[in-house]
Amino acid sequence: MNRSIIPLLCSFLFLSASSASAFNVTKILSQYPDYTNFNDLISKTGLASEINAKSTITLLAIPNGAIGDLTSKPNDVVKKILTTHVVLDYYDTMKLQKLKDKTSKLTTMFQESGKASNDQGFLNVTAKDNTFVFGSAVKDAQRDSRLEKSVMNQPYNISILGISQPIVTPGIDSPLSPSSAPSPKANTPKSSPPKAESPAEEEAEAPTKDADSPSADSPAADAQAPSSSSADKLKISFGFFVVLASMVVIFKKDIKTNIMIFQNIERRICLLLK
Repeated sequence: MNRSIIPLLCSFLFLSASSASAFNVTKILSQYPDYTNFNDLISKTGLASEINAKSTITLLAIPNGAIGDLTSKPNDVVKKILTTHVVLDYYDTMKLQKLKDKTSKLTTMFQESGKASNDQGFLNVTAKDNTFVFGSAVKDAQRDSRLEKSVMNQPYNISILGISQPIVTPGIDSPLSPSSAPSPKANTPKSSPPKAESPAEEEAEAPTKDADSPSADSPAADAQAPSSSSADKLKISFGFFVVLASMVVIFKKDIKTNIMIFQNIERRICLLLK
């Protein structure tokens, strides 16, 4: 082997080893007690080892007092949230000052994961009120995570910036609801011809006799028949009596005959009423 190649190989191996172990983010954060909870989360989720594999990053660290409910979420959800706090470029306060009043779009590790959608993998940083404000690049997302301080920097490998609160990325802890497809139009059923009524239905629809009304064969009907017949007989008798009475008036001179006629009328009325 040519001796001139050996130094080149050694230099290449040295540079590779140096870039692979450019920093240890867990060890760095352990020196800052205000970020122990954040350090624990990136270690527990396995994000720390992925950060250490990068050659250049900017870490937006959340202090203990602002970590909120991140510690109670599942590890996979916490990891997705925290990867939006890892910018794949180097930014320190001096570089941020060059933004002036402009807004810059930053690429995060969540974009690199391939799981991001609708700008979830990007951040916006804006110079505002003598500080800088970070927020998700998703439309209408909150942008109120303020830069509090520069924790540490190692140009141009790693910069750790302390922010006031976690960056909220809409839909990162659950899939964004896709736009619902239009539902197919329901076929309007054709009007079917009227169904012929079965004999049973015809019988059911036929008017039923009133249970309270007596039938012709019932005892109540029999009891009413004599009453109606007696009334008719009484009417006939009364009419007969009126006729005879008129005759009596006509023939009132013959008193004996009149008495016989009245007796005969009385007898007939008694026979009719029996």
